[in-house]
Amino acid sequence: MELYAIKEHLPDYDFLCFGNTGLDNDINLIKFFTKGQDKFLNHIMYMASTQLLPEPDTPGEFTLLCYGAPRDWSAYAGSTFHILYLTGDVDPLGLFNKIQDLLQNIQQINAGLHMLINAFFKEQGLQYLADVAYQVFGNPLFIIDNSNKYLAVSSGIVYDNPFFTEENKEGYISQQGLSFIKQAKIDEKIRAKNSPIYVDNPLHGIGMLVDAITINNIEVGHVMLCEIDQPFQEFDSVMLHRTSRIISMELQKNSFINSNKGFMYSYFLADLLDNPDINYSSVKDRLSVLGYDLKEEQYLLVIPARSYRNTSTKLDIIVDQLHQILPSSIYAVYENTIVILISRSRKDGIKAQEYGRLISFLETNHLTAGISNFFYDLKNSKRFYQQAVKAVELGQKLGIELPIHHYSDYYLYHIFEMCESQENIHFFIHPSMLKLLEYDQNHGTDFLRTLHEYLESPGQPTQVAKRLHVHKNTLLYRMDKIRVIMDCKIEEGDEYLAFGLSYKIMRYLKMV
Repeated sequence: MELYAIKEHLPDYDFLCFGNTGLDNDINLIKFFTKGQDKFLNHIMYMASTQLLPEPDTPGEFTLLCYGAPRDWSAYAGSTFHILYLTGDVDPLGLFNKIQDLLQNIQQINAGLHMLINAFFKEQGLQYLADVAYQVFGNPLFIIDNSNKYLAVSSGIVYDNPFFTEENKEGYISQQGLSFIKQAKIDEKIRAKNSPIYVDNPLHGIGMLVDAITINNIEVGHVMLCEIDQPFQEFDSVMLHRTSRIISMELQKNSFINSNKGFMYSYFLADLLDNPDINYSSVKDRLSVLGYDLKEEQYLLVIPARSYRNTSTKLDIIVDQLHQILPSSIYAVYENTIVILISRSRKDGIKAQEYGRLISFLETNHLTAGISNFFYDLKNSKRFYQQAVKAVELGQKLGIELPIHHYSDYYLYHIFEMCESQENIHFFIHPSMLKLLEYDQNHGTDFLRTLHEYLESPGQPTQVAKRLHVHKNTLLYRMDKIRVIMDCKIEEGDEYLAFGLSYKIMRYLKMV
């Protein structure tokens, strides 16, 4: 039992702390200090009169519970051991018995923790831990992440409450529940106390003990013990705090939790990508309650694993920097891919300054990203996630070295890829384009590129000539020559479409 917990359970006594003033030392036994004693164990609390105090330089982090006449405590300022000095008149034997009873109760707690630790090592997951916790506490346990998603709920709960029924169905805390959490400042109280707090939940009509779950001092969720089947016991709070640590260790086995710790909306985005049956309107409502304004149009930007694994920059730093560049977006690491939901109006899109910073960051860290077309319906999130991933794949396949690949630039190549599994797409190339390619190969000319640039900017010969670094008259001469070789006028829309499509097929097949 930690020192701070022992102090909390002895409210009728006044303690002063000297020496090592930390109160997290774990105590499981109490003994009287004997005169001349020179060996001490850290897990034992030694009780003694101030007349028997050891020298200040005595090594160890053991604990002394002292009573009697005060000493010159300044001499113990640098001591490594803990001193708890009881002021006023003290009945040593009575206090000894009280602490002994406390520690015996802790033995029962340790038995319960032993069950939870065994459950942890059985590698059966978070739900199994929640079920074992039900046996230990005699009350059900709820485990929730930072997006207020229920990660696990003890099985076998018989609890007739409309709010719980609705939340259990949705898999998230209800809007009314979120409003209550904010109004009651539950998160702030837990952080201030750094231990479980008791909450009388009017929506569920029950009392709850609530504690934070942390990984590397980052809050990733909460655990709630619900007073449904029996009243809370005296040490449930202490035991729940330890249970939250075990849950933290279990969560660290989960790559998604580890990759997304600290990002409130990560599970929302993962659900959008993973769950086709999710209630999308309720997702939008929950995001609104949490302070996120989801716009009508969305984009998905991805950075695949093969990109960020080639950089020396750590994943959490990459995500943190992206969060600063695009602060109004939702982030998750999904399927080892960094995924960013950018919720902007189509009119506004990504601002030029943001886009410039994003390009600079990606180039500096040798990262490659893909961005989907914009979309309205969140049900299609997985489809547009696949678009963004495909944009990166096709960009690399075509040898295009850019920090960001837009799917809108590659959708035809995606169509070619799908057709390629059914047909030899080489035969879709217009014969005149093959004739022009053959002429270039035989005569060392670059007419095919000239035609491509011309098709990219129809009716704008000055711009085309500028891109090719030739005089406008030279361009017009080349186009006349190309028309002769291809035996085509290159004037009608169908020709532009056929030749433009053929050029992209040739590029996809790496013929040009």
